[in-house]
Amino acid sequence: PSPRSPRSSCAARASGHRDGPSRRPPAPARRAPPSSSSSSCPCCGEVLNAKQRVKHLSLCAPDALDDDSDAFERCGDSDIIRQSVLRRHGARSRVYEVCAARFGWDASAGSKEPSARRVSRALGVPFDIVVRTIRTEVKETPMGLGVSARALEELEILYEDEERGTVAVNKLAGVASTPQNRISDESMASRVVAYWTRKYHNNVPLSSTTPFVVHRLDYETSGVFVVAKTKEAARVMQSAFEGRRVRKTYLALCKRTTTNANQQQHEQQQQQQGTIDYPLVKDAAADFAGRAKVRCVLNDDEAALVKVMPAETDWRILHRNGSYALIEARPRTGRTHQIRAHLAAVGWPIVGDDAYGYRDDGQDDDSLISRHALHAHTLTFLKSTTTEGIPPVSIVAPPPRDFTRACAAVGVVGIETK
Repeated sequence: PSPRSPRSSCAARASGHRDGPSRRPPAPARRAPPSSSSSSCPCCGEVLNAKQRVKHLSLCAPDALDDDSDAFERCGDSDIIRQSVLRRHGARSRVYEVCAARFGWDASAGSKEPSARRVSRALGVPFDIVVRTIRTEVKETPMGLGVSARALEELEILYEDEERGTVAVNKLAGVASTPQNRISDESMASRVVAYWTRKYHNNVPLSSTTPFVVHRLDYETSGVFVVAKTKEAARVMQSAFEGRRVRKTYLALCKRTTTNANQQQHEQQQQQQGTIDYPLVKDAAADFAGRAKVRCVLNDDEAALVKVMPAETDWRILHRNGSYALIEARPRTGRTHQIRAHLAAVGWPIVGDDAYGYRDDGQDDDSLISRHALHAHTLTFLKSTTTEGIPPVSIVAPPPRDFTRACAAVGVVGIETK
């Protein structure tokens, strides 16, 4: 099979720093356990298939989403819902009485009772009203209440458009982009909600304050991350991404690998810049955190046999020292793990990337950095008559300190540090 040939060209630059995590970030703590093809809700008894399960339980029985039965109380979800119900209805309301019996808030209510039917019999409230009350109160619990004061203080606002209701923040490595659960969550999106609550609502949480994520970054990736306040604002910005009216640049600390390197890969490693146009295909394998991987399709014969996703990444070496290089990548398309897979395919895997990197010399990249060394450095909305009022603006996220230290440790300069 004839290999696909990369093409050429690209540009940009790096500056600044901020503190990052000192150890490999843990996987997101709250994930729904795997379920069988169907199960029933412990609250209302409805039979759920695997697709319905998480969405249904997040409102009807959020305490049943974890393998650990005590996680609901330990993570503060129960107390957060209780605060919301008290604020909305008061402690003497029928709504509070129903929820207290369901979640076991008061000693008089006894232990929590997962079955809405038993709550209905104990209180003499119709079953359908008990279910509706529980689901409504969980849904009306404002987001952002689980964000700690420290997490809010760590939030770095890079750009805010109050008129259009959008904000860009510097995402921390080891923090999820989107909420991992409905209540006690400290994802970047939930932190933005807490920021909006403090700034615009005098610290009064509103259930109507909902984050609309414009784009996502991998769990270990740091950098520019945009959230919108309304669905319409998110739609406008997402259309700019889809129409390629947004230019993104990433910084990656990479290490050249020679494992199984063919002649073409060797030639690519000698280039200073280029365009990688290998299409991607979903891989049956999984990375260390269980998330789906992709792989590059390296020849036209295989591309004709599998369902591929076209992908293009411009790249250039900003600075190189021996087998290490600071590479700037500009994705033209927005595929999952695109930059990570593309750079690995041309012999420059990202340092610390357990999914796509290599251990060709036995060295542990954790000694340099505790995550994959990828940072979303800039996000630029280009001037266009079709961006529906989005002003041309370039948003820059200073690289975090763990990234700049790793670069300095291997003698790769080109990033200004404070």
